[in-house]
Amino acid sequence: MSVFRYIIRVFPVLLFFFGIQGPLGAQYQGEEPSTLIGLTLVEALSRFGPPQAVYPVRGREEWQDDVVFEYENQDLYIYRDRIWQVGLKTVYGITLGDTRRLALLVLGDGVQNFSGYILSSLSGASWPLMLRVNLDSQDKVSGLFIYRSDF
Repeated sequence: MSVFRYIIRVFPVLLFFFGIQGPLGAQYQGEEPSTLIGLTLVEALSRFGPPQAVYPVRGREEWQDDVVFEYENQDLYIYRDRIWQVGLKTVYGITLGDTRRLALLVLGDGVQNFSGYILSSLSGASWPLMLRVNLDSQDKVSGLFIYRSDF
C-alpha cells in the first residue's frame, strides 16, 4: 500500500485524536527510546498527542513507504500501524553534530564502522534493534535512528 493511501486510511483516526487531545503530550525525556519501537499508532498518539508535522518517506520499494510523525525531540516512523523506527536528536550520549570519533568512543567496542555511518546492536527488546549513526561529509553526526533490524 502506498504511503498516500495509508495516510487516507488513517486520517479519520488522526482527526479523532487531534480533536480530543490538548497540547502536545510528553516527549522523549529520559525514557528509553527503544521502548517506542512496536507501539501502535493509537498508543503513540495517546501517549504523545498530535505530532507537530506528518510527512511521507519513500523507501526504495513502494512497500517500504513510511509515515513519519514529527515531534520536538523525536520522529516516529510508522509502517502500517506500528512504530518501527525512531529518529532522535540525542541518544545514549551522542548528539547531532558530534564527531565520528566521539560517537565511536561513546559506543565502545562491538560497533560496525562504515563509510558514512556506524551501526550498534541494542539488546533487551523482544526483537532485534540497531542504533544507526549517520555521518555527513565532515564525519559529523547527521542522524540518529533506532530501528527494528528484522523489518
